[in-house]
Amino acid sequence: MSRLKRPILWAALIAIILLTGFSIYGAFLGADGARAFFNSQPVGVYWGLLAIVLVVGIVLFRRLLRVPSLLLMHLGCIVILAGAVWGSEAGHVLQKRLFGTDVIREGQMPILEGTMENRVRLADSNDLPELPFFVRLRDVRLEHYPGGTLWVQTQAGQSWRLRADAGQTRLLPGNLGRVTVEKVFKNFKMTLEGEQRVAFDAPGGSNPAVEVRVTKDDGTETTRYVFADFPGHPRPGDPLTMTYQRMVSDYISELVIVEDNKEVASKDIEVNHPLHYGGYHFYQDQYGRNEYGEYTILQVVADSGLHAVYAGYALLIAGMCWHFWGRRILATVRNRAFDPERPVSTSIKGTSTSTGGADGD
Repeated sequence: MSRLKRPILWAALIAIILLTGFSIYGAFLGADGARAFFNSQPVGVYWGLLAIVLVVGIVLFRRLLRVPSLLLMHLGCIVILAGAVWGSEAGHVLQKRLFGTDVIREGQMPILEGTMENRVRLADSNDLPELPFFVRLRDVRLEHYPGGTLWVQTQAGQSWRLRADAGQTRLLPGNLGRVTVEKVFKNFKMTLEGEQRVAFDAPGGSNPAVEVRVTKDDGTETTRYVFADFPGHPRPGDPLTMTYQRMVSDYISELVIVEDNKEVASKDIEVNHPLHYGGYHFYQDQYGRNEYGEYTILQVVADSGLHAVYAGYALLIAGMCWHFWGRRILATVRNRAFDPERPVSTSIKGTSTSTGGADGD
């Protein structure tokens, strides 16, 4: 057994060096490339060998069993590897063979606002497996950064931009005139007051727009309204085309989980804040609008092995904290509790005395 210790130590060192190299290489591949690389067959063999080295190390080096902190760190690494393998593509195949579970590992779910869906679109496949419950998209909305940009273009391809703030103005070359932003609306509405149309900002809702005045060199003025969500069409004979753009800060989808015709869960999800239900995470992935209305595309990811990974990291962190700080803190507390030089206070018949380590006169 002792002859195996040195080869195991060398194998562990080589495995750590390879893991460092793999991590650096994977950082340059992007998310999809790194996922494919770390789930490839050669790297899968590496994960298996690394787990074997860790298990054999615990068996050979008895000190790991006597020192709880070292044991926790090694067990944490093993549990992390086991959880990652269980959640991999090969792990899902193994689950189906052993337990008959048919888990959807990863896919996309497009949902139109006001409808519900349970089919998941797999990558590079025409299959549409179904979840045992439905996801309803109650509403989808966008949040924007303050302000916006008004783009002014000509048919010849010239373009200028202004901040979409009231009072912003720009003199255009030639006889194009001066463009001035008069008002900014969060929810544009228009009403008739007598024979005159009046634009106003209505409470609630969302229909962002700007009121723009174009003043020609001869003093003639025209007013137009430019909408962010409904781009206008060029007017016949008008040399200027205008576009109002706002930068999106967040995409939010109001989701409801429906199972057995009952609403069992709900959450407003946004980027990096998914909904978790029934063994799946639902992430906000894309947003769009078509002839049927607004829609969202969810990224559906199974949580297989995720809890094991979290537990492994907890063991690893607990072992590191205990190894580097916990033992020292406990030793310090014990030394202070049993220090013979520490004064000890006693009380006899209401009189308090203190004795030290040395005899008094």
